[in-house]
Amino acid sequence: MADSIIEFIKRTVIGIIAATLSIGQAHTEAAPKYTQEDVKLVAEIIYHENWYTDKDHLAAYYTGAVIYNRWKSPNWPDTIKGVIYQKNQYAVLPKLFTEKIPDECYQMAEDILRNGTPDVPANVVYQATFKQGSGDWIPPINGEHFCFE
Repeated sequence: MADSIIEFIKRTVIGIIAATLSIGQAHTEAAPKYTQEDVKLVAEIIYHENWYTDKDHLAAYYTGAVIYNRWKSPNWPDTIKGVIYQKNQYAVLPKLFTEKIPDECYQMAEDILRNGTPDVPANVVYQATFKQGSGDWIPPINGEHFCFE
């Protein structure tokens, strides 16, 4: 238990430092409009990609942040659906809407879409089990990398 708390604190501090140093501009402006379908899609990806990766669901939150960052970026599709269904992006697509997911996933997705992710730099747009883009934003969480563009 103490180890997971220490790891959570480390990851949080690293994230704050990265955002503070402007390694990427964090999203702090008002979030664009989204639909309940968008919330459902983000919740499904959060759940199927990373809900059980770590106890604190930090990897799930960062997965949602990557979707949000792509949605806000001019380099990616300009809809949540476009981001999620873009070719070769999410291997879990066949699993979507196949089981009941926790309400917490919907709450997390709604929060991300409503408020943005000011603690995650805007150019963190990759999430996978391998390093990509210009490298890791934070140390991998149980093998899951969150990387800069």
